[in-house]
Amino acid sequence: MKNRYLFFDMDDTLVKCSGYFYDVEEIVAKKFSEFNKEYSVEEIRKKFNDRQIENIEEHGYGPDNFKYSLMQVGSEIVGYDFFKYDLAGFISQTAQRLYDSPLELLDGVEDTIKYLYEKGYEMYIITKGSKEVQTDRFNRLPIRSYFKKYYVVKHKLKKDYEEIIELHKFNPIDCFMIGNSPKGDINEAKLAGLNTIYVPNEYTWQPEEEQIIEIEPVTYRAQKFSDIKSIL
Repeated sequence: MKNRYLFFDMDDTLVKCSGYFYDVEEIVAKKFSEFNKEYSVEEIRKKFNDRQIENIEEHGYGPDNFKYSLMQVGSEIVGYDFFKYDLAGFISQTAQRLYDSPLELLDGVEDTIKYLYEKGYEMYIITKGSKEVQTDRFNRLPIRSYFKKYYVVKHKLKKDYEEIIELHKFNPIDCFMIGNSPKGDINEAKLAGLNTIYVPNEYTWQPEEEQIIEIEPVTYRAQKFSDIKSIL
Protein backbone atom coordinates (compact mmCIF):
# COMPACT_ATOMS: atom_id res chain seq x y z
CA MET A 1 0.00 0.00 0.00
CA LYS A 2 1.60 3.26 -1.12
CA ASN A 3 -0.20 5.98 0.84
CA ARG A 4 -0.71 4.32 4.20
CA TYR A 5 -0.29 7.10 6.79
CA LEU A 6 -3.40 9.15 7.52
CA PHE A 7 -3.49 12.29 9.66
CA PHE A 8 -6.88 13.62 10.76
CA ASP A 9 -7.97 16.93 12.19
CA MET A 10 -10.23 16.35 15.20
CA ASP A 11 -12.56 19.33 15.74
CA ASP A 12 -15.26 19.68 13.05
CA THR A 13 -13.71 16.83 11.06
CA LEU A 14 -14.20 13.89 13.42
CA VAL A 15 -16.36 15.51 16.10
CA LYS A 16 -18.76 18.42 16.44
CA CYS A 17 -17.01 21.47 17.87
CA SER A 18 -17.62 24.91 16.38
CA GLY A 19 -21.38 24.47 16.52
CA TYR A 20 -21.15 24.59 20.32
CA PHE A 21 -19.04 27.77 20.14
CA TYR A 22 -21.52 29.40 17.76
CA ASP A 23 -24.41 28.61 20.11
CA VAL A 24 -22.63 30.14 23.11
CA GLU A 25 -21.58 33.15 21.07
CA GLU A 26 -25.18 33.77 19.98
CA ILE A 27 -26.53 33.59 23.54
CA VAL A 28 -23.87 35.93 24.94
CA ALA A 29 -24.09 38.43 22.05
CA LYS A 30 -27.86 38.72 22.54
CA LYS A 31 -27.26 39.36 26.23
CA PHE A 32 -24.77 42.13 25.49
CA SER A 33 -27.17 43.77 23.02
CA GLU A 34 -29.77 44.10 25.78
CA PHE A 35 -27.43 46.46 27.62
CA ASN A 36 -26.21 48.47 24.61
CA LYS A 37 -28.68 49.00 21.76
CA GLU A 38 -26.02 50.72 19.64
CA TYR A 39 -24.74 47.31 18.60
CA SER A 40 -26.67 44.65 16.75
CA VAL A 41 -26.10 41.01 17.62
CA GLU A 42 -24.19 40.52 14.36
CA GLU A 43 -21.99 43.55 15.05
CA ILE A 44 -21.16 42.18 18.48
CA ARG A 45 -20.31 38.79 17.01
CA LYS A 46 -18.06 40.45 14.44
CA LYS A 47 -16.33 42.46 17.15
CA PHE A 48 -15.92 39.34 19.22
CA ASN A 49 -14.42 37.30 16.38
CA ASP A 50 -11.94 40.08 15.60
CA ARG A 51 -10.87 40.07 19.25
CA GLN A 52 -10.43 36.29 19.23
CA ILE A 53 -8.03 36.57 16.30
CA GLU A 54 -6.04 39.27 18.12
CA ASN A 55 -5.77 37.07 21.21
CA ILE A 56 -4.77 33.82 19.50
CA GLU A 57 -1.03 34.40 19.73
CA GLU A 58 -1.16 34.92 23.48
CA HIS A 59 -3.97 32.54 24.45
CA GLY A 60 -4.06 30.03 21.59
CA TYR A 61 -7.13 28.39 20.08
CA GLY A 62 -9.92 26.87 22.10
CA PRO A 63 -12.43 27.65 24.86
CA ASP A 64 -10.01 29.59 27.09
CA ASN A 65 -9.31 32.19 24.40
CA PHE A 66 -12.99 32.17 23.44
CA LYS A 67 -14.14 32.96 26.98
CA TYR A 68 -11.41 35.55 27.58
CA SER A 69 -12.35 37.37 24.37
CA LEU A 70 -16.02 37.37 25.36
CA MET A 71 -15.08 38.98 28.67
CA GLN A 72 -13.07 41.73 26.97
CA VAL A 73 -15.73 42.59 24.41
CA GLY A 74 -18.50 42.45 26.99
CA SER A 75 -16.78 44.88 29.37
CA GLU A 76 -16.15 47.29 26.47
CA ILE A 77 -19.70 47.19 25.08
CA VAL A 78 -21.68 46.99 28.29
CA GLY A 79 -19.50 49.20 30.49
CA TYR A 80 -20.25 49.49 34.21
CA ASP A 81 -23.31 47.20 33.97
CA PHE A 82 -20.97 44.36 32.98
CA PHE A 83 -19.73 44.31 36.57
CA LYS A 84 -22.98 45.42 38.22
CA TYR A 85 -24.91 42.47 36.77
CA ASP A 86 -22.02 40.02 36.96
CA LEU A 87 -21.97 39.30 33.24
CA ALA A 88 -18.59 37.67 33.77
CA GLY A 89 -20.41 35.03 35.79
CA PHE A 90 -23.04 34.73 33.05
CA ILE A 91 -20.31 34.20 30.44
CA SER A 92 -18.50 31.60 32.54
CA GLN A 93 -21.72 29.69 33.19
CA THR A 94 -22.77 29.78 29.54
CA ALA A 95 -19.31 28.89 28.23
CA GLN A 96 -19.00 25.93 30.59
CA ARG A 97 -20.86 23.83 28.04
CA LEU A 98 -17.77 24.09 25.82
CA TYR A 99 -15.90 22.07 28.43
CA ASP A 100 -18.75 19.76 29.45
CA SER A 101 -20.37 18.96 26.11
CA PRO A 102 -20.20 15.31 25.03
CA LEU A 103 -18.04 14.39 22.08
CA GLU A 104 -20.46 13.88 19.20
CA LEU A 105 -18.99 12.05 16.21
CA LEU A 106 -19.98 13.57 12.89
CA ASP A 107 -21.98 11.55 10.38
CA GLY A 108 -20.08 8.66 8.82
CA VAL A 109 -16.99 9.04 10.99
CA GLU A 110 -17.16 5.86 13.05
CA ASP A 111 -17.83 3.50 10.15
CA THR A 112 -15.24 5.17 7.93
CA ILE A 113 -12.47 5.15 10.53
CA LYS A 114 -13.14 1.49 11.31
CA TYR A 115 -13.05 0.68 7.59
CA LEU A 116 -9.71 2.47 7.10
CA TYR A 117 -8.24 0.78 10.16
CA GLU A 118 -9.24 -2.65 8.86
CA LYS A 119 -7.72 -1.76 5.47
CA GLY A 120 -4.38 -1.38 7.24
CA TYR A 121 -3.95 2.39 7.31
CA GLU A 122 -1.89 3.79 10.17
CA MET A 123 -3.84 6.73 11.57
CA TYR A 124 -2.94 9.78 13.66
CA ILE A 125 -4.67 12.95 14.84
CA ILE A 126 -3.20 16.44 14.49
CA THR A 127 -5.24 19.07 16.30
CA LYS A 128 -4.59 22.55 17.63
CA GLY A 129 -5.64 24.32 20.79
CA SER A 130 -5.01 23.96 24.49
CA LYS A 131 -2.92 20.86 25.26
CA GLU A 132 -5.04 20.16 28.35
CA VAL A 133 -8.39 20.62 26.61
CA GLN A 134 -7.48 18.66 23.49
CA THR A 135 -5.93 15.83 25.48
CA ASP A 136 -9.16 15.52 27.45
CA ARG A 137 -11.15 15.52 24.20
CA PHE A 138 -8.95 12.81 22.71
CA ASN A 139 -9.24 10.68 25.84
CA ARG A 140 -13.03 10.88 25.57
CA LEU A 141 -13.04 10.14 21.84
CA PRO A 142 -15.08 6.95 21.29
CA ILE A 143 -12.84 5.90 18.37
CA ARG A 144 -9.47 6.76 19.94
CA SER A 145 -8.30 3.12 19.87
CA TYR A 146 -8.02 3.28 16.08
CA PHE A 147 -5.39 6.01 16.25
CA LYS A 148 -1.74 5.31 16.92
CA LYS A 149 -1.00 8.75 18.40
CA TYR A 150 -2.30 12.29 18.60
CA TYR A 151 -0.50 15.63 18.39
CA VAL A 152 -1.60 19.03 19.72
CA VAL A 153 0.10 21.97 17.99
CA LYS A 154 -0.32 25.70 18.40
CA HIS A 155 -1.07 26.84 14.86
CA LYS A 156 -0.89 23.93 12.34
CA LEU A 157 1.78 25.43 10.16
CA LYS A 158 3.99 23.87 7.49
CA LYS A 159 6.76 23.41 10.06
CA ASP A 160 4.42 21.49 12.39
CA TYR A 161 3.72 18.94 9.67
CA GLU A 162 7.37 18.75 8.72
CA GLU A 163 8.41 18.08 12.31
CA ILE A 164 5.86 15.30 12.78
CA ILE A 165 6.72 13.67 9.45
CA GLU A 166 10.42 13.84 10.28
CA LEU A 167 9.79 12.38 13.73
CA HIS A 168 8.28 9.28 12.13
CA LYS A 169 10.69 9.23 9.18
CA PHE A 170 7.75 9.17 6.78
CA ASN A 171 7.90 10.29 3.16
CA PRO A 172 5.32 13.13 2.87
CA ILE A 173 3.99 11.71 -0.39
CA ASP A 174 3.01 8.55 1.51
CA CYS A 175 0.80 10.62 3.85
CA PHE A 176 -2.63 12.22 3.72
CA MET A 177 -3.88 15.08 5.88
CA ILE A 178 -7.67 15.12 6.19
CA GLY A 179 -9.65 18.05 7.58
CA ASN A 180 -12.22 20.81 7.22
CA SER A 181 -9.95 23.86 7.44
CA PRO A 182 -8.60 25.08 4.09
CA LYS A 183 -5.92 27.09 5.88
CA GLY A 184 -4.50 24.81 8.58
CA ASP A 185 -5.54 21.35 7.45
CA ILE A 186 -5.07 21.66 3.70
CA ASN A 187 -2.80 24.50 2.54
CA GLU A 188 -0.15 24.21 5.24
CA ALA A 189 -0.07 20.42 4.81
CA LYS A 190 0.27 20.80 1.03
CA LEU A 191 3.21 23.15 1.53
CA ALA A 192 4.83 20.39 3.59
CA GLY A 193 4.33 17.94 0.71
CA LEU A 194 1.42 15.89 2.06
CA ASN A 195 -1.55 14.68 0.06
CA THR A 196 -4.78 16.22 1.37
CA ILE A 197 -8.49 15.52 1.55
CA TYR A 198 -10.80 18.45 2.21
CA VAL A 199 -14.03 17.63 4.07
CA PRO A 200 -16.11 20.84 4.32
CA ASN A 201 -18.04 21.72 7.47
CA GLU A 202 -20.66 24.47 7.68
CA TYR A 203 -19.24 25.68 11.00
CA THR A 204 -15.61 26.12 9.93
CA TRP A 205 -14.33 29.25 11.69
CA GLN A 206 -14.02 32.20 9.28
CA PRO A 207 -10.27 32.82 9.88
CA GLU A 208 -9.60 29.25 8.73
CA GLU A 209 -11.35 29.82 5.40
CA GLU A 210 -9.12 30.61 2.43
CA GLN A 211 -8.71 29.54 -1.16
CA ILE A 212 -7.14 26.10 -1.44
CA ILE A 213 -3.80 26.57 -3.18
CA GLU A 214 -3.46 24.85 -6.53
CA ILE A 215 -0.11 23.16 -6.14
CA GLU A 216 0.93 19.53 -6.05
CA PRO A 217 0.13 17.21 -4.36
CA VAL A 218 -3.49 17.30 -5.46
CA THR A 219 -6.26 18.01 -2.96
CA TYR A 220 -9.19 15.60 -3.06
CA ARG A 221 -12.60 16.91 -2.06
CA ALA A 222 -15.07 14.79 -0.11
CA GLN A 223 -18.67 15.97 0.04
CA LYS A 224 -19.16 13.92 3.20
CA PHE A 225 -16.79 12.05 5.49
CA SER A 226 -17.71 8.60 4.18
CA ASP A 227 -16.51 9.65 0.71
CA ILE A 228 -12.97 9.18 2.02
CA LYS A 229 -13.41 5.43 1.57
CA SER A 230 -13.76 5.79 -2.19
CA ILE A 231 -10.91 8.33 -2.42
CA LEU A 232 -8.44 6.06 -0.65
